Amino acid sequence: MLCGLNKENGNNQTSDKYKECRFFLNAIESMNNILDYLYFEHEDAVRQPSLKCFKRAVWDKYPELEQLANLANAYKHCVREGRGGKILILPWAKDLQSPKLNVNVKISSPLNVNVSADYEFPWPITEHEDILDNGFKFWVAYVQHDGCDLKSV
Repeated sequence: MLCGLNKENGNNQTSDKYKECRFFLNAIESMNNILDYLYFEHEDAVRQPSLKCFKRAVWDKYPELEQLANLANAYKHCVREGRGGKILILPWAKDLQSPKLNVNVKISSPLNVNVSADYEFPWPITEHEDILDNGFKFWVAYVQHDGCDLKSV
């Protein structure tokens, strides 16, 4: 909604894009943490022996939550690492954005130099918005008791 309002009102400055990105990151990180809260709140009722096993079972049944976790972790971590070193098959922060800095210099004489710079912040990324949207829809349906009980996954 913020992206649409900014576009409608002509708010497309870099600061507006940063605000959109910050809200996006807060949303995906918060939604990604719900499984942790759910597991520890209902640890006695959960079938899996650990948080890691619980998440794997949930993600196998609901891949939209795994996509959300991968995206949140990619934005959060510069490099994705496991016990064996860098994990190349998962997205990293550097893979998610491609900002560009354009600098133009016009020299008409030694005393007349014009320099301009603009920064392109390509946001929003539709694929990432779709992942957020799917995760949000899942959690809304879950809260509205759609019959899904993650504790019994």
